Parts: sequence; C-alpha cells; structure tokens
Amino acid sequence: MPPLARIATLEYMGGGVRASILFALSTILLGGDGRGARPADVAPAPAHALNEALNALRPNFHEVYTVKNLDLRRDAIHLTFEQGQIAFFDPLQGEITGAVFMGRGHILAVPRDITEKASLARFLGAPLLDEEFHRAYLRFDDKTAAELLSQLREKGVVPIEDPGISEEWNETVASLNPWHSLRIIKDLLSEHRQPYFYAGLLGNRLGPFDALVDERREEQVLLGQPKEANGQAVFDVWASFRRANSAETPASFAPLSYQLETIVQTDLNLTGSATLALRATAGGERTIPLEFSSALRVESVTDDSGHALEFFQGEPADHQEIAARGSDALTVILPAATAAGQAFHLKLTYRGHVINSAGNGVYYVGEHGSWYPHLSGPDNFASYEMKFRWPRQLQLVATGQKLDEREDGDWRESHWRTVKLVTVAGFNLGDYHVASVELAGIKVDLYANSQVEQALQQRTGSRTVMTPVPHTDRLGNVKPVLEGGVTTSTLAPNPAAILQSLGEEIAQASQFFSKYGGPFPYDRLRVSQVPGTFGQGWPGLLYLPTYSFLSRESQRRAGLNVTTQEHFTEIVPYHEEAHQWWGNLVSWHSYRDQWICEGLANYIALLFAESRKDSGRALNDWLVRYRNSLDSKLPGKEDKVDSSGPLAMGFRLRSSLNPVGYEEVIYAKATWVFHMLRMMLREPQAKDPDERFTLLVRTLTDSHRDGVLTTSDLERAVEKVMTPSMDLEGGRSMAWFFDQWVRGTGVPHYKVEFTVQQSGEQYVVKGVLHQTGVPAEFLARVPLFAARPGGRPALLGTVVTSGEETSFRFVTRLAPKRILIDYDLTLLSQAD
Repeated sequence: MPPLARIATLEYMGGGVRASILFALSTILLGGDGRGARPADVAPAPAHALNEALNALRPNFHEVYTVKNLDLRRDAIHLTFEQGQIAFFDPLQGEITGAVFMGRGHILAVPRDITEKASLARFLGAPLLDEEFHRAYLRFDDKTAAELLSQLREKGVVPIEDPGISEEWNETVASLNPWHSLRIIKDLLSEHRQPYFYAGLLGNRLGPFDALVDERREEQVLLGQPKEANGQAVFDVWASFRRANSAETPASFAPLSYQLETIVQTDLNLTGSATLALRATAGGERTIPLEFSSALRVESVTDDSGHALEFFQGEPADHQEIAARGSDALTVILPAATAAGQAFHLKLTYRGHVINSAGNGVYYVGEHGSWYPHLSGPDNFASYEMKFRWPRQLQLVATGQKLDEREDGDWRESHWRTVKLVTVAGFNLGDYHVASVELAGIKVDLYANSQVEQALQQRTGSRTVMTPVPHTDRLGNVKPVLEGGVTTSTLAPNPAAILQSLGEEIAQASQFFSKYGGPFPYDRLRVSQVPGTFGQGWPGLLYLPTYSFLSRESQRRAGLNVTTQEHFTEIVPYHEEAHQWWGNLVSWHSYRDQWICEGLANYIALLFAESRKDSGRALNDWLVRYRNSLDSKLPGKEDKVDSSGPLAMGFRLRSSLNPVGYEEVIYAKATWVFHMLRMMLREPQAKDPDERFTLLVRTLTDSHRDGVLTTSDLERAVEKVMTPSMDLEGGRSMAWFFDQWVRGTGVPHYKVEFTVQQSGEQYVVKGVLHQTGVPAEFLARVPLFAARPGGRPALLGTVVTSGEETSFRFVTRLAPKRILIDYDLTLLSQAD
C-alpha cells in the first residue's frame, strides 16, 4: 500500500459540503484572482466522465517547483512548505484541483474551542497540532493553487521538468484521488460552490494524518488520523470544529415522504423499489447524498419524467461516519440544479441480500438502518408508506400502522403507513409466535420464535430429540418408531413462552414513561425478537435480543452472569422502549447531542426497573456499576475509561484509545448526568420530591416533539427550574455542571480528614475534604454523613469543593467516629 493510501479515510466526518470555484491555470499564470470561468464552448461532462477524469489526474512532472517557505493558512490550520519540491496536478477543463509536495514542511493548528484542545491533548499530548512532515497530498477547489503559484511567482521560481515526480507519486495519487473526486464533482455541478481544502500529510512523528477545511461539513475544520485497533479500522478525530465566524448551513435537501415496495424471495434475497419525495431546502444543487446498504445494488434511478439519472454507489464520499458505515453511500445526480423550495421525486429499484438466517427459523434484517435509500440524519422526519410481499410461512412486522394483510398462494402481502412523521422505518420477519396485550389503552404486539438461534442453542446445551410416533406396518402391527416422527426440543429455551408476561411489563413501562414524556406516541408498539445481543427502538417497533425473551434460568444456562442477566432483563427492553419518546418522538441535533436521548432512555428505564423491583435497589446497583466502569483502567493502560472523552464527543469516543469508548462512556455517564440533575432538583420534604425533575423532562419532550434537541436546549431548560443550591457560579447558570460533566472528563475521588471537639452538649466537626482525579477548579456539592451503628447515617452537611482541599466545619449533636461521603449516591464520584 502506498505510504499515504491510508489517509483515504479522511471523509469520515463528511456530511454534505459546498465548495467554491476551481481556478483556471491560465488565469493564475496571468496573475488573476483564480476565478476563471469554464469556457462557454466546453459542455459539462457527464458526472461519471468527470469522476474518471478527476481520478486520472496526476502531478505535472513538466513543471516542478523548488520551494522555500511557502505559507498556506486555512482557518486554524497553518501549513508551511519550508523546503522541497511541489508539483501541481494537470488541469481539468482549465482548473487545478491538487498538488503534491516532498521535502520539509510544518503544520501548526490550534483549535479555538477548549473541548477540542482537550481532544487534541488526549491523542497528541498537547492542546495543539505542531508537526513536521515530509510528504503532502493536497486536493482543493478553492484558491490554493492561485495562492501558492502567486508566491512562487513573487519569489521568481522557474519550474523544471522532473520525471521522477511521476515515479514517486503516481501510484499513491491513483489510490487517493477517488476519495476526493465525488466531493469535487458536487461543486463542479453546483451553482453555489464553497471552499474545499484537504491535506494528507506524512508526519515525521505522527505518520499519515489528515487536515481538512470543508464548507459542506457542519463542522468545517477537521484534524485526524486513520488507525487500527483490535484488528479493526478506526478514525481518530483529533479535533473537529466550526470555522471562525461561519453561519450554520442547513442540508441541501429534506425528505417529505417515502414509498417502499419490498419483496422478500424464498432464498431471502430482497428486491425493492423506493419513491422518494424530496424538497430542495437550498437552490443550485445537483447532487443528492443518500444512505443505502452496500449489500443491495441499485439497478436504476429515475426522475419524475421517468428519465434515467446518473448515480454513484459505494464510491468514497463525504458521508458522515463513513469509517463506521463502510461504503453505505449512494449519490444521485440530478439533470439540472434545483430551485429553493422545489419538490420532486426519485424512484430507485434495487436488489440484494440483507436478510440473514441465524438458524432454527430465526431471521433478521442485517441492515436495520439502510435497507432502503434515504436522506440520513436525526432530523429528517418524513411519512412512510410500505408494501411487503414475502413467503407465507413467515410473519412480518414493520413500523407504522398495518392497513391490511392477505395471503396470495404461497405468499403474504401487507400494507403499512406511518401515522406521524418519523426519521426511520424498519421491518423484521421470522417464524414467529404472536401475542397481544392491551393495558390502559396501550396496545403491545409481541413476535418471538419458539426456538433460539443455533449459536445460542449450542451455548445452552440444548439438544433436539425425536419423539416416538406410532407406526402401523403392512401386517397391521403398531410399533413406536423414530423414523417419520416429530422433532421436539426438550432442553432448548422457548422465547415465545414469556410473551404474555413480557408484554404486560412493556405495557406497564409505557404507562410509567408517559409520566415523563406524555402519551405513547404511536398507535401501538410491536416487539420482535432478533438474534444476538443487539437491541434497537424504531418508531413503534422494538428489536429485542433473544436473551431478553428468556427466563433467568435459560439465561444462566447460556452462560450469563447476574449482571448480564439484569442487563437483558431490566435495561434492554425498557431502554429501547423509552426511545419511543427520547430518540424517535424527540431526536438529537448532532452527534454531540445524541447522549441526551441515550441517557434519558437509560435513566427512565432504570427508574421503571426501580419501581418494580422488590429490593428497590435496581437504580443504585446500576449506578455503582456504571461508576466503577467509568473509573476503571483501560486494558493495558493507566488511563481510565472516562478519559476516552466527554459525552459531547459522541461517536468520536470510538477511537484507537478505546475502540468501545462510545458504548462504555455514553450509557454510563449520561445515565449519571440525569441522575445528578434529578438529585439536585429533588425536594425531599415535598409531596412529590421529583416534581421539578419530572417537569423538566416532560417540558423538554413536549417542546421538542417531532423535532431535535441540543445540549444547549437542555442546559437552558435546567436553568429555568434550578434551585438556589445549584447556582454554584452565580447568575443562575448551569455552565459549571455541563462544562464538567458533558464537555469535560474526570471522576472525582474524595477523602476526608476530620477532628471532633465537644462544645457543651454539641460537637464541632472540623476537617478537610480532599478532591483528586479532576481539575483543581472542579466544582461539586459533596454531602458528608456521620455513620451510626445499626441505623441510617445522619447528614452532617454539604461541602462545596474549591480546589484540591476544602475545609469544613459542622456542629452536630453526634460525635461521628466515621464520616461517609455521599452516602445516597447523588454525585458521580469515588470515596478513597
């Protein structure tokens, strides 16, 4: 692999970019401003021809420049080509779109945002990028060529011919170009180009890494590096932030509706068609980025008039999280630029294999989120109408309201329609048993197999035996024989056995959740079994893992310990159900806000588990587990799990530092954040101690219904209901809390030293509370309790920390022999 080939994962953080005008070589050489227009007599090439031409571009070895101290600034990124050779790409239609450099160079990048500085420090050991490099691959459609050539001209540098440039670079350029061609095409076909600049650098210390400033991204500036962790490719996003003084740019297209027709063949292959009704939110665009499974191949794309449209499938593109989703990218090229507000349709046909068998009649749709072409994003609410045709022996369940279902020979057909706007649709099928439960107007349909998947059957030690069946031979003798008998599973767990009880609990949970989120948002809830440990909550449809359908005894036989059993029994079903409100009814704005929906869903699910568990310890048990997990060390490292990054990093928590960082941090810490907010808002003496917290969640849900929620929205909402004791910085601001727990890292450790002196009938308790594991300026209200033999500890008072050591003084009628720190688990912390 060429030395810079791995830089191709740059587009990882893409997501719709606009770029400015490419520059004509003739204009540059004449000293113009680089805004040369395409010659009027040159017809625009079809998109695929443009793609091939852009991929085929190579450095022009006839004009190689010897450079010294060339400067290039792109927002917070400063590149210096100190000494070496630079060669520009051959022009395409008179425009230069790239260059390569060999020699000695330097990059300095300093993010403005403190969170991004901390992110850089986690990866690089310093809050800035300061690196020497010796090779650079540049792609751009801004003024880069004009600026560099202008500096060369001012220095009087005359280009020379050097065929060695081709030998040195052609293979690397050939492998890297396809990652940028489609991005540049978007601008070539747009009426409103905006700057795009990429530098793939080979650092002396860091190896290959990327620097990007791209106006089509919501966060235009990105610094990062492709890595490998646990045998899997990851992309470490060192820093990602908005360009200085940039305005928020909405997506170019929004969905109105989807009409999907899907046929599941007997061999589980899928053929389908999708009609997308879209609206152009901004005019002048011709490229539409869609998400679509790479396991399905598009056969055709047509417009309203039935004319075939060009499309790119599986091409590297500026698609958010491309490193995680692979090549699930589809780009459709319109014949003409759209006008703002214009509505139009696309029709796509496709086929492929996205449905898999786990054995024993257990099937699953492997591409839950990309089995149909759609505009991706948590804020893309639309209506859905879906028709399915599938083998008659199976049951099918989907999102929306089922309008009808009928049999047609060996087939079944059904028709579904969403009753409200949703962001995603899904389906599942299997050899299901079906049960229905209705409680207080909440309708729950459950679908589960009578057997577990083969892999799980082997883990439970199950075996299949033959039941003897009476058989009459030719002489009339009746004999019990196995041949031709009926197979039964005597030891295998039966997921369908607990459908009724599970349905009742899920209905009860819906009643419980409505206190915080309002009435159940959809006409009914359908719950379907999927193999493995995967769970997901789509609008009106839950995918629950087989483990959640099993009894505790069956889970134990499958090898699950008590904690894991409680995970699949107490959390997974109700966490996914809670997503009906927080995740579907209310979505998140960006990856930085996703923690809100995950944290709320998990915390409210735990409150439900607490309400129905005899011991009343479900919540505290899980809080302790989450705290200990966050405060544990990463495998083979001294760093803690919490150091993987703050909640605001979202999916960026998955990195080479911790490949499972998202899973380990988001659920645990987000749950604790909402618990701490609830504890701070609590009024123990009130009739309903949690009234403030309930009002907070209910108001947030109602005010953002069918919309998106941001961390800033949550912060402002908390400030409206905060108590005086929460105002640690003054000004009725909760910035201290969100800076520490959402935008920062660290789990504080506390240790107390104290003395007791009698004063009359009372005792004076003096001491120092030591705080470590967090920055010195970390603020917290830490309750201290006096331990009492055989009874509940007595609250001495609360210490507001002010540095590594905070003095305290309490007067009490008790003479404490031992002081307990945060006995009631109100604060994410450890007591040493």
